[in-house]
Amino acid sequence: MKLPRKYAGLLGIIAGIQFIILTIIAMLIYPGGYTFWEHFFSNLGCVEAYEPGGLARGLSNIPCYIIFVITCTTAAILVIPFGLGLNDLFKESKIEKYLSTIGTIFIIVAAPNLSLLAIFPSDVLNTPHILTTQFFFLFYGIAIIIFSVAILFNKNYANYYSYIGFIIATFLILYTFVFLFNAMFQKLTVYLTILWSVVQGIKLWKSDIRLKQPS
Repeated sequence: MKLPRKYAGLLGIIAGIQFIILTIIAMLIYPGGYTFWEHFFSNLGCVEAYEPGGLARGLSNIPCYIIFVITCTTAAILVIPFGLGLNDLFKESKIEKYLSTIGTIFIIVAAPNLSLLAIFPSDVLNTPHILTTQFFFLFYGIAIIIFSVAILFNKNYANYYSYIGFIIATFLILYTFVFLFNAMFQKLTVYLTILWSVVQGIKLWKSDIRLKQPS
């Protein structure tokens, strides 16, 4: 049974909002204090609390680690039906269907990496943490690029949705290969990614409402 678009869109919105809320909670209880523009999100998922510069504080960070795993895994699960919902939104031409299918595949492939990057704490399993982080941002960035191209072929989308998508995808790609170790750039990239998911989620919700309106 196919999930209605409005629910797929809602799951995409929830994925982003719950991540923001739970990471803020983790920041507030982070041992020794969390510096927003200097600590990374991955610091929330470390076994031990660290100074912004990377020096260990010697304090257990297990509660934050658990929160980080929960929020990343929840988001990873929710973006899969969200991606499938986006795929259903592009049906007007063969090129749209083809592009949206590929974009959805990249979202589905990206999703497990979002969970794994949290499960692998950077202070204990640094290499798998870095790799899964890069895979997530790279695959999700490619998905956004592909959907942004599909938007250009869809008459129900204004082109500015596509242009915004290209800008956000650029941040994801740059973070993956250039600014991976820049905490400020990471925060900006993550929140832009959430913004894209929320905007597309709202679009999915509205499209489902229009489908049910009498012609």
